[in-house]
Amino acid sequence: MKQILLISLFTSLSLFGANHIVNQKGKTFIPHEITVHPGDTITFKNSDPFAHNAYTDDEDNEFDIGMQPTGEDKIITVKPGNNFSVECAIHPNMLLEVIIK
Repeated sequence: MKQILLISLFTSLSLFGANHIVNQKGKTFIPHEITVHPGDTITFKNSDPFAHNAYTDDEDNEFDIGMQPTGEDKIITVKPGNNFSVECAIHPNMLLEVIIK
């Protein structure tokens, strides 16, 4: 009975995507590159004492989280498509590469 319950629990957990944390600190995305799967989420955390933004114009995964105040988290869900880059509209030197597997 325990084996069936564990197999059932493992199967149901594998249906959910992983969450990837991207910190915004020192006017940079940390890490600078992540590998994700469709259905995964990316949480953008603003750890700087000023506002940030994260956006991409990628046609498959287009998003713009808007103005993100200090201490706020924003979450996006990755859709199937090609690799894409994320930028900050406020700090143009910030760049995150997202690789989709």
